[in-house]
Amino acid sequence: MNREIVLTGNELKGVMPLRSETLPLAHLKSLERKGFGNASVFVFLNSYKPAEIAAGYLFNLMKEKKNPVVGLATGGTFEYFYDYVSQNYKNNDCTFKNVSTFNLDEYVGIAKDNPNSYHHYIDSRFYSRIDIKRENAFMPDGMAKDLQAEADIYDKRIASKGGIDLQFLGIGTNGHIGFNEPGTSFDSATHVAKLSESTVKDNSRFFKGSKVPESALTMGMSTIFSAKKIVVIATGKQKNGILRKIQGCGVTEEVPATILKMHHDVTFLLDSEAAHGLSVE
Repeated sequence: MNREIVLTGNELKGVMPLRSETLPLAHLKSLERKGFGNASVFVFLNSYKPAEIAAGYLFNLMKEKKNPVVGLATGGTFEYFYDYVSQNYKNNDCTFKNVSTFNLDEYVGIAKDNPNSYHHYIDSRFYSRIDIKRENAFMPDGMAKDLQAEADIYDKRIASKGGIDLQFLGIGTNGHIGFNEPGTSFDSATHVAKLSESTVKDNSRFFKGSKVPESALTMGMSTIFSAKKIVVIATGKQKNGILRKIQGCGVTEEVPATILKMHHDVTFLLDSEAAHGLSVE
């Protein structure tokens, strides 16, 4: 019998593993032989639950640390996450007044007020709905005259805050995290990334006929890996193929997300469509 996973304090409790060759509904936790390295992996029948559990990690951090630093992701996967957090943070006795945030990435050549920019995305969906101090909400500037200088400054800002306590991530269908495409060095800092054809195609649905940018400023692999804790959300059948690939292959720069297998504290939150067919035995 499967029970819903409930977040209590710093632990996920009430989990009943499904003993089967596939993992459509249950959970898989901290088992290197299963192909996820050091990671904990939880799977939910409800596609909205991963975002709600991820919000629980955020609320816990905000209660436990006076000046937490949070790394934020964007894209379709996180739309419900930001809705849920903005609607529920006050009910959880939380405030963003002392929180610093750093977004993963921004397209190059798109103004901040462009509806397709990640500045616009995070402001309209999140910052405008919470009590964060705008001077503590950081994003890379894709319109900077010197993009590499902007990238270097971004990493210095993160370091000046003591590093990222909790980094949220999605995963691209080709395994990218942030905009670190296949082949990106695991040692990379924040940098200008050329987007792959598959990423441009995946993101074209947001641009409604407009040209999709071909490059972006993104936190590098080492920047992301330096976070103290990482929470990954992946939902929908379109993410199933890459999750199977991550489980089945070793740690390789050709599949950037495989670096997460080596992180000391990473949690995958999946729905049943994304996790369908993942091996348990």
